[in-house]
Amino acid sequence: MELFRLSCVLSVCWLVLAGCGDSPRQRIEGTVTLDGRPLEKGAINFTPLAGTQGPTAGAEIVDGKFSIPAEGGTFAGVFRVEITASRPSGKKVPDQWTGQPVDAYEQFLPARYNSQSELEVDVQAGGAKQFEFSLVSE
Repeated sequence: MELFRLSCVLSVCWLVLAGCGDSPRQRIEGTVTLDGRPLEKGAINFTPLAGTQGPTAGAEIVDGKFSIPAEGGTFAGVFRVEITASRPSGKKVPDQWTGQPVDAYEQFLPARYNSQSELEVDVQAGGAKQFEFSLVSE
């Protein structure tokens, strides 16, 4: 009898889980340009604002394009967007492990796109989301 109950409980759990195949997470993709040209390399992060359920999501930007699959995407809602990109500063700093001089990198995008981001997007439920971010260096 105990085995029968266990079998029934497992069957119900399986049916519930089988019905959860539609993920509430959203696929997000898009482009990032700087002064009209594709941003060669960087990172983009989506952070939920008040009233929007997490999680955060992010991706690498390569040749001006980024893509976040649904499995790693956000829920629907309003998000603060942070875009970062760094380049060698021309200075050398000691490597933390070897002590040898290595290139120091600097953030070259204005703070209004990252640490003080003014960018927000509204991610709607259903289907792939396509966003375009046109940044200017000044």
